[in-house]
Amino acid sequence: MQPLPPNKSALATNFKVGDPVRWMVSQTQISPYVGKVSEVCPSINKLWVEMPIGGNQQFAPEELLLVPPEQGISPVQHTTGYSSYDKEVSHRDYGTLSDPKVVKLAESLVAKTANVEAESYRVAKMASKVATEFATETVEKLASDILDCFSRGLNDISTYQAMYQKYGGRCSDGFLRHAVSKIASVCGEDKQ
Repeated sequence: MQPLPPNKSALATNFKVGDPVRWMVSQTQISPYVGKVSEVCPSINKLWVEMPIGGNQQFAPEELLLVPPEQGISPVQHTTGYSSYDKEVSHRDYGTLSDPKVVKLAESLVAKTANVEAESYRVAKMASKVATEFATETVEKLASDILDCFSRGLNDISTYQAMYQKYGGRCSDGFLRHAVSKIASVCGEDKQ
């Protein structure tokens, strides 16, 4: 198949709302689905097209081909469902909104949602408390112990080994190394 040349002269003003269009997927392929132009934006030279699959999408006018009115609309757009039968089955199997079963189910879902919100608030509060306790107790003690090691004349490696034995179960290895190196750099600046 010969490739289709892109329609470089296409402008958004050449289209109007309600026009049936097909999308040129590539230079050799045209979409089988027919969409309808839902909005024309001449200022940015773009069109919004309501496609049967994918919903409302933005296209450049060069990507679209006008469908001649005599060609008609793709049968894909026609509904083939039996809405009255589907509705009947839905009412039979699931009830209606005024049905006591449905009302009870909705109330239980609302109650579960409220419980989830309360639980997530409780978890967030506990996490905040744990973080505050960690910062005030462990980190302050760690910094104090590191400063004590440096004041006794230990180098950073010896300080790290001493801190790892004491805080290795509560702090990660990376956190301990970072704390020792930061405090060592501050102590080194103070000596100079």
